Amino acid sequence: MHPLLVVIHAVSGTAGLLLALPVLLAPKRRGRHTLLGRVYAGAAVGLSLSAFGLFAYDPARLWGLALLGGLTLGWLVGGLWFARRRPTGLGGRGWRIWHLNLMGSTVIAFVTGFAVQMTDGNLIAWLAPTVIGSALIARRTTREIARTPRRVDSAA
Repeated sequence: MHPLLVVIHAVSGTAGLLLALPVLLAPKRRGRHTLLGRVYAGAAVGLSLSAFGLFAYDPARLWGLALLGGLTLGWLVGGLWFARRRPTGLGGRGWRIWHLNLMGSTVIAFVTGFAVQMTDGNLIAWLAPTVIGSALIARRTTREIARTPRRVDSAA
């Protein structure tokens, strides 16, 4: 079963990396963004679950893989929850900011996993995607906040 897990992990990782940019660039409405997003989410689930399976074969060496898989799955579930539920207690489109940050974090995880694999675990490969990705997410979050209509306080 180990070779099958490696194949699932590699295919899921490749699919997620290839889909990340098109999902991020697609207009944020029903249609292309949601369709590509669903396929991306499937890739993230496949990647995370296969990471847990691979970790079981060599826990001492693959603990980072399991950690990244767990974080990715958590961010994915949270991001999808906000997109589906769109809670109103966050002020207008505040749910989009949470969705953006959580799903952006899954992209960072995909890039981190790829970078770590390509550099044989180099520390910079572990850190650089988070530093760069977090800055990009912060920039996009700032733009999203600026787009969000401000509530008029009726008590004023």
